[in-house]
Amino acid sequence: MNFKKLLPCLLAFAVISAFASGTTAVPKKIGPVSYYGALHTSGGKIIGAKNNQEVMLRGMSLFWSDATGLPYYKKDVISWAVDNLKMDVFRFAMGITCYSSTKQQSNGCVDSADSLFNGYSYVSDPSGYKGVVDRMVEAAVENDVYIIIDWHSHRAEHEKTQANSFFKEISAKYANIPNVIYEIYNEPVNTDWGTITSYANSITSAIRANTENLVLVGTPSWSQLTQYGGVNGTNVGYVFHFYAGTHTVGTFGSRITAAKNSGNPVFITEWGTVNADGAGSANAGNTNDWIQFMESNKISNCNWSLRQTNGKETSGMFDGSTELTSQGLLSSATYSASGNIVKKYLTEHGQSWADSLLKGKNSGSCAFKAAKAKETDGTLSGVLKSGCTYTSSNENVVTISGTDLAIHSAGYAILTGNDGSESAVIISEVAKQSISNFADMYCRYGEVDPHTCSINRGANFSGSNSSSATFEWILGMEKKTLEGATYTIKSLNPDIVDIKTAKCTNKTYCSTTQKEANSVIMYVFKQFGEAKIVATAPAVTGYTAMNDTITVTYRKAENKFPRTFKGRTIALGATASEAAPNKNTSGNPITYSFNGKETSPYLSISGSDLVAGNQNAIIQLDARIAETDTHEEGSMTVTIIVGDSASAVNKDEYYKTSIPALSTAKSGVQAQFNNKGMLLTSNSRSPLEVSIFSVNGERVFHKTVNLSLGTRFISLGELKAGNYIANVKQDGTLSVFNWSKQ
Repeated sequence: MNFKKLLPCLLAFAVISAFASGTTAVPKKIGPVSYYGALHTSGGKIIGAKNNQEVMLRGMSLFWSDATGLPYYKKDVISWAVDNLKMDVFRFAMGITCYSSTKQQSNGCVDSADSLFNGYSYVSDPSGYKGVVDRMVEAAVENDVYIIIDWHSHRAEHEKTQANSFFKEISAKYANIPNVIYEIYNEPVNTDWGTITSYANSITSAIRANTENLVLVGTPSWSQLTQYGGVNGTNVGYVFHFYAGTHTVGTFGSRITAAKNSGNPVFITEWGTVNADGAGSANAGNTNDWIQFMESNKISNCNWSLRQTNGKETSGMFDGSTELTSQGLLSSATYSASGNIVKKYLTEHGQSWADSLLKGKNSGSCAFKAAKAKETDGTLSGVLKSGCTYTSSNENVVTISGTDLAIHSAGYAILTGNDGSESAVIISEVAKQSISNFADMYCRYGEVDPHTCSINRGANFSGSNSSSATFEWILGMEKKTLEGATYTIKSLNPDIVDIKTAKCTNKTYCSTTQKEANSVIMYVFKQFGEAKIVATAPAVTGYTAMNDTITVTYRKAENKFPRTFKGRTIALGATASEAAPNKNTSGNPITYSFNGKETSPYLSISGSDLVAGNQNAIIQLDARIAETDTHEEGSMTVTIIVGDSASAVNKDEYYKTSIPALSTAKSGVQAQFNNKGMLLTSNSRSPLEVSIFSVNGERVFHKTVNLSLGTRFISLGELKAGNYIANVKQDGTLSVFNWSKQ
């Protein structure tokens, strides 16, 4: 419902490391995840794996991860919503591409890799979006709530390859994170149930190779539960969406009841108080009917959406056009008519998860009610009972100091008394100050403008005057934090990126308000490299002093390859026009090798064409563009099939080239690596447990595989280039391999 095209924009957002801190985060609050654990299913119910109790969650869906929604994809926003709206779950509505919902086809607005209109979408920047996913998983873990990672598409069956790759990677990465729920299809439109189940079976299988966490499947006709059931695998539920201005309980409630009664769990991942297009007035009567229905039937749900209305999207939680991207702005925001209804619903049903977690254990002479303090309080007095001794489950948070508790950091600890009772101590974070657009970012020398910049969301770059040749990027006009303190900003590497304040007069790139301002703060990019930028500000009421450091990087441009260079099959003796271009769009020369050699008897290059020989063959065609003063080195490999690959006369040569590096372990396990993955061979048929670690020790891949045929290829193509350590355990013996992925 509420279909929107992803808004095209000039610039993509910053690439964040695909393996950041979502996997290493720890809970700082006691929430539903500590109580329920990972979510599973039992008949028509969704249950907690930790206690087998039926689950009831209430929360919010973020808006499409486009230019409007993405500013809310911040840890501060999630933490605020958990504290102030009592949110148990939130939904990451990841926009996949820009397309027509009725034709279910891409309309091309973000599909061109060379277009200036690459927008806020997964297909335009997979690495960047995976970074945002990681940041949001980290927020979910720290707040101890659930996150629904939603493939927010109306045509997912046409995106099966991308979806399979995405869910395979993130389910491996978050295999042991109980907070994560996978919504693999948002809202099919005109897609039949057979097509949906075929897609869902493929994606669910990829997820189940790594984790048993709950998988949710969208249903036909805008997830209206016209059909459901039949998706293979365990712990699968089905999606229903409603908007109270368009849908009534009387018409649609029976579908949910029928689904649950037939053993098919339902999760309402999106609902609104207004019309299905996100507009119109809030229908309080119909909304109340739906709330009563959801509560009486224990249907977990997420309201649409956590954003400002901006005059049109009346389903938004807050009134006005201001982006509410800090806790200070959120706390002073005015709720919309819809927001008032939703806030009342969420807060009235908010639970004390600490009480639930310790039920039956929080009794005895040493027990006390959950104690709360701020991380800046230093000590917590008057909590411990006289004559009792206690131990703290988390001494990083609090330790016992005589009759007081010494506070060390935000988080929670369970204090066990000498009578065996358990009590909770919760230390909350003090809100931090923030500056708009002050975040790790990079700017890349580009071929079009002539520079391209990226941050969490697109922003203009500008010279301080229209004829300036210096590359400058606008941080903002205000010299105050969003919370009102005057800040100072300094570059620790001014030879790479410096700071200046000047009037912005660039007619092309300055916004109207920027041009009207007396001065704006700009980053000035001087040479390629990495600079540390420090911002400081004094404490203000309710907020700690600011002393934040970010990294701003100026990179060379990417050496991109023309679209005509791609894997293909060429008939014997035929010519593929422009299949081997001799230069890229930047005019830089491209050189080629054939299965690691300068020439091949099976394939040759004539000008920019590929000419097939007269023998069936498979060729790994490697292309390389040398690094220049302004462009990074570029490399790309494709497979060219001449004639029939099954009858290829050079199979041995091809496979020797495509999987060149052989390592043998004492256990008898052999591992061969290339940039696409690893080939495992062993004389034993016992299962192998495979773990891949980055050089800093973070596990980035884990899977248990069988070797029924003695060999198994494991795809690792989604991992970034870099150095890795592969641990392979079989029959109690561990083999360790070093792998350098180019």
